[in-house]
Amino acid sequence: MIGTSLLAGCTTLTEGEFNTMHTTLEGSPVTKRVAINECIARERSTPLNERKTYAAIMNVSVAKYDSAFCNRLFNAVANGRLTYADYRRLSSPGADSSKLIKILQGR
Repeated sequence: MIGTSLLAGCTTLTEGEFNTMHTTLEGSPVTKRVAINECIARERSTPLNERKTYAAIMNVSVAKYDSAFCNRLFNAVANGRLTYADYRRLSSPGADSSKLIKILQGR
């Protein structure tokens, strides 16, 4: 469920594209801020019931969900906590999502 929102707006990325995104976000605070702001704008269109569910999992209020989700996600990509292998597992329904949940909970 959470994986479907991950990297919202991105089509399926190749490893090269993901690595390029990581390097760009890691080295450019301006680019990371733009990506986070675009993510926040997209997440605001997520249905309220889904935002409530995600906010509860993340231990944040619904009002803070969009910002917390996008900041935690893009910071994890930028600092290497979320890897390409993790990203690929998100499309697998039976995959272990515990690492992503920890990231989104700010742990």
